[in-house]
Amino acid sequence: MGATKSRMVFKRKHASIRKSVQIEQEAAAPKIVLFTGHSHRMNLAIALPLAEDPLSSFKVLVTIPSLSSSEYLEDPRVLNVLNKTLFVLPMDFESEESIKGVLREIMDNDGFIDAVVITSNVLLSGQIETHTTDQAKTIFDVNTFFVISIIKAVLPMMKKQRDGRLIIVSNQAGVLGIPFHGLYCASKFALEGFMESIAPECLAFNIRCSIVETSMIKGEEKTAQTIQVSIRSKMENADDHTKKYQDSCSAKMRRQRSVKNFDLRRVTELIREIILEERPHFRYQLNKSSKDAAREKWSDLHGDTYIFDSAEQFLCVETERLRDALDNINSVESKV
Repeated sequence: MGATKSRMVFKRKHASIRKSVQIEQEAAAPKIVLFTGHSHRMNLAIALPLAEDPLSSFKVLVTIPSLSSSEYLEDPRVLNVLNKTLFVLPMDFESEESIKGVLREIMDNDGFIDAVVITSNVLLSGQIETHTTDQAKTIFDVNTFFVISIIKAVLPMMKKQRDGRLIIVSNQAGVLGIPFHGLYCASKFALEGFMESIAPECLAFNIRCSIVETSMIKGEEKTAQTIQVSIRSKMENADDHTKKYQDSCSAKMRRQRSVKNFDLRRVTELIREIILEERPHFRYQLNKSSKDAAREKWSDLHGDTYIFDSAEQFLCVETERLRDALDNINSVESKV
C-alpha cells in the first residue's frame, strides 16, 4: 500500500514538473508579431527594435509591397537580424487573396499569431471643395478599408486560438476633427469607430484591441503616396477667402507643433507593453497633443468647446463666443 502511494506521489510530482517545464518553454517561446500596412517604412522602423530584443522574445514579420525594391533591406540594422528574428513578407495590399495568403503562410510556419500591428496612413489636407471622389476613395481605401481587410482575415485565426492582440497605430485625427483635414479625419474616425465596435466581440474570445494615438507626424505630408493623392486636387475650386483661413490654420499648427517629429521608439516600447500586458487598455495617447484631444473630446458632451477653440485659435475667426466674452468685459469695465 505504501509503495503504491509513493508511486502515485512520484507520478503527480513528475506531472507537475513536466507541466512547469512546459509553461516555462511556452513563456520562453518568441511572440509572433506581424507588422503590416501601407506605411511600410514606419512599420519597419517600429518593428526593428523588437527584432533586436537581446532575449529574442519576438519573431517579427513585416509586410512590404509586392513590387517593392530592395531598399528596405539595405539598412545594416535590418541586415543584422534579417531572417533571424526579422522576416520580410511581400504582400499586395490591394488584394484580399494576397492578404489571406500571407496569413496562411504564417500559420503554416508558426501555427500561431500573437499580435498584428497595423500602420496604414495617407494624408490629405485642403479645402473640401478641391477634393474629388477618387481622392476620398483612396483615403478610405488606405486608412480604413485596408485595416478592416486585415482584421477580417486574421480574426478567425485568433478566435480559433482564443488569444491575440489587434493594435492600430493612429493619431489625434481619429479623436478630434482638424480644420482642412475633413476626409482624412473622416477615415480615421471611421477606423476608430470600427475598432470600438469589434473590441467587445473580440474580448469574448480573449482577443484584445488597442489603439495607439500619436501626434500628427512631421514628414507624412511628403510621402510619395500622399503627394500622389494631393496633386489630384482641383485647385480651381478653391476660393481666396477660405485660402486665407487655411493658411492661418497651417501656420498656427506649425507654431504649436501640432505636427512634429515623433520618436517612433516610444511607439515600439508601448507596443511591446501591449503585447506582453495581460490586460492592455483599449486606447493610449502617447503625447500631450493627443491626450489634450482626448480630454477635450470627452469632457464636453455638447462638443461646442472644440469647435469654437479651433475657429478662434487656428482660423482667427471672431466667433459669437468671443464677442460675448468681449461684451461682458466691456460691460464690467463700464460699470467700474
